[in-house]
Amino acid sequence: MRRDAPDSTVTLYESCAFERLLGDTLRPGGLELTARLAETAGIQTSMRVLDTACGKGTTSLFLAREYGCRVTGIDLSEQMISLAESKAAAEGLSGIAQFCHGDVENLPFQDESFDVVISECAFSLMPDKPKAATELRRVLKKSGKLAMTDIVLRGKVDDSLRSRLHMAYCMSGAVSAEEYTHLFSRAGFHSPYVEDHSEQLRKVAFQMGIAFGSMSGFMSQIPTGPCRCKTSAEPHPSAQQAYMQFVKQGRPGYMLMVLTRGE
Repeated sequence: MRRDAPDSTVTLYESCAFERLLGDTLRPGGLELTARLAETAGIQTSMRVLDTACGKGTTSLFLAREYGCRVTGIDLSEQMISLAESKAAAEGLSGIAQFCHGDVENLPFQDESFDVVISECAFSLMPDKPKAATELRRVLKKSGKLAMTDIVLRGKVDDSLRSRLHMAYCMSGAVSAEEYTHLFSRAGFHSPYVEDHSEQLRKVAFQMGIAFGSMSGFMSQIPTGPCRCKTSAEPHPSAQQAYMQFVKQGRPGYMLMVLTRGE
């Protein structure tokens, strides 16, 4: 994540509030959307798959179990990696699902190691998106697939507002689908395929209201660092107002995108 904020990002997604809201998947759409992503990317038994920001390994284990592919999960959180390894052992999948601690912007893998790279609600958190995109291309085989789901913005956010907010909350780093397409094109990807799954984000908002009463109720339950403005240790209400203004301006949605690595 952002060089000055990887610890706050990890803390945020390790928090019990996110598990209470989204369960093991920690993202909109759950495994149903993961299955659609795998189908669109053409994942098969013979493939090697990299699951970036794998969290507790839910997607990695699902892909290994349902498709029989060899999956490597990588995450910044050592706590999440430990949980993923324990789950793999309990399910008898350690032979085809392995996990390591590491950073997507500096992947510890050789060139052209994977047939497919999966990124679920994670790329928006990358502080140096061009570098992350270049790394993902590097570890993909020629004509390999980058398959991602993520927050997209459908409105324009004032630069002054965006600069105030921490990257740890995924909407803060989101851009438009067109910006993602241009970014990946510059990194050497082509043939983007996009599906709109914004209804999954609306479901999360509804779940948030049921579980916490409101966005403010949710944010009051997660670690204070990522939920405060960058420029000062403002109390929660002020930070919440800034995030709600961001949502109003940005009109966030949710997309599925699959791209192909060029030669």
